[in-house]
Amino acid sequence: MSLLQQTAGFLLGTGDGRHLRLRFYRGALRILGIRIRVFHDFSPRRPLCIVANHVSYLDVFVLGSLIPAVFVAKKEVREWPVIGWIAWLQRTIFIERKRSKANQEVRPLVKALDRGSNVIVFPEGTSTDGLTILPFKSTLFEAPKRANAYIQPVSLVYRERHGDKLSDKDRQFYTWGTDAPFFHHFSKLIMRPGVLVEVWIRKPLSPQLSRKNLAKMSEQRIYYALRRLVNR
Repeated sequence: MSLLQQTAGFLLGTGDGRHLRLRFYRGALRILGIRIRVFHDFSPRRPLCIVANHVSYLDVFVLGSLIPAVFVAKKEVREWPVIGWIAWLQRTIFIERKRSKANQEVRPLVKALDRGSNVIVFPEGTSTDGLTILPFKSTLFEAPKRANAYIQPVSLVYRERHGDKLSDKDRQFYTWGTDAPFFHHFSKLIMRPGVLVEVWIRKPLSPQLSRKNLAKMSEQRIYYALRRLVNR
């Protein structure tokens, strides 16, 4: 019922659906057999701009189950089968990620933060295999600065499956990007439960820092946890 309620609420413009979105993501994780282990707590400051490394579309379900928030995604995601519809339903902010439109891209994030919504951003701009991270793009860090919102870095570690360290084959499967048909991958995902995702919540950063420093320090905090945890 949660998804139907969200759809009706979204179309009718009744409420913001924050708790319904939490229920949706948590229900999806149960169906997919994905477990989460969380270390530390989110800052009590609100709103937060949460930045994380990007491994898979499953990151959205993981983070979305932990805190009410809207996500930021590249414009193409809106056209993806199923995922695009779910993203629209979750009030995702779609951007083009072009330097020439930097100010235009930042504006809806500032608006969301100003109205009290937490915003989740993947500053790499693409996904990786979860063993490393790519340099963070600093453009979107302008949004929490303008809205005076604290930045909370989060490390996502795809740790194990059924108690065993994630094999190279499993890691390649769970870190699906856009090079395979979604329905084909999703149908296999339902039959392949048991993955454990660790969520390491790092110390928040003040919006008084420069945009480039925020990007660099967020990247360092996330990578430090990722490097230490993946190699243990």
